[in-house]
Amino acid sequence: MESCKSCKIRSKAVEVLRSEEVVILENNCAEVELDEGEIIIKEGSLSSHIAYLKEGLAKVHKKGVKGTDQILKILQPGSYIGMQTVLSSKIHQYSASTIEKSKVCYIDITSFKQLIAKNAAFANELILYLCRDELSYFDRFVNVHQKQIDGRLADTLLFFSDEIAKNKKFKIPLKRYDLAALVCSTRESVTRAIKDLTDIGTIKVNGKNFEILNYDLLKKISEKG
Repeated sequence: MESCKSCKIRSKAVEVLRSEEVVILENNCAEVELDEGEIIIKEGSLSSHIAYLKEGLAKVHKKGVKGTDQILKILQPGSYIGMQTVLSSKIHQYSASTIEKSKVCYIDITSFKQLIAKNAAFANELILYLCRDELSYFDRFVNVHQKQIDGRLADTLLFFSDEIAKNKKFKIPLKRYDLAALVCSTRESVTRAIKDLTDIGTIKVNGKNFEILNYDLLKKISEKG
């Protein structure tokens, strides 16, 4: 396993650890390679480790009252998974699974808590991370409840283009029903929305591969909802 100190995508929290604390982290951390669709953490299971997404993409999802999965967000490399459970509960309140081949670092909870108690700067960076994550989720919550399906789909396409691929040509490694769960809609509605955006020349689609042809128009659809 690569040293935490030399890891190119180590978090800002790890960057403020002292040398002896990095040793504690490394001695209580294991890197695991996961294939697409594998579980990182499971809702309802006992929490024993914090997960850190080092490579790949993952989805956070939670079962609703009808037993269907709702995708809450997409995670990129550099994301902590299950940290809320460490600070508030012993049981995972949501699941996370990979949507493409990924590398995940699992950190022992006891050691993680020890580092929080020992290093105020480490704790502060984790609080900042949680605050940014929560504010981002607030924006997404408002958008999925106040925008029409075309606006919600436009938001998702722009997210994958701007934040993940950083290119107008990109792949969304989700099946259509998962894409529907992400934008809080049905598979049929998402299929129609994709066709609508294609028909007006905004995007080009080939399976899971997308290309934004008219970025300004897609941005306007996103903003107007």
